[in-house]
Amino acid sequence: MSKTENHVTMDSAGTMIAFHLSVPYGPGIVSEQDVYHALKHGSLAGIPSPAKDVLISLFNENSPTSILKATYECGASVENVQKLYEEIVGMPWHRSPEWEKITLSLSAVL
Repeated sequence: MSKTENHVTMDSAGTMIAFHLSVPYGPGIVSEQDVYHALKHGSLAGIPSPAKDVLISLFNENSPTSILKATYECGASVENVQKLYEEIVGMPWHRSPEWEKITLSLSAVL
């Protein structure tokens, strides 16, 4: 996230996701690095709370398009992002019909 004169700009999907997830809790709860770490590693392991606790809602609070853009930005694989989704759903957490629809479509192509 960068500041230009009197407003804040979102430079990346990772920044946008981090900002969106942090809004209800306060600035900086989730960082772009937290988002990228989770996507790259396919896990919330190694991410400190409270960021880890907030990232659980990643797939329900963000569009698949934003998540896939962040995946590309940080060089993560779709396979690892799917592992992250499965980890979160197994906690148990709410499924994301939008994410499941897009990954079903992607698996047909890959």
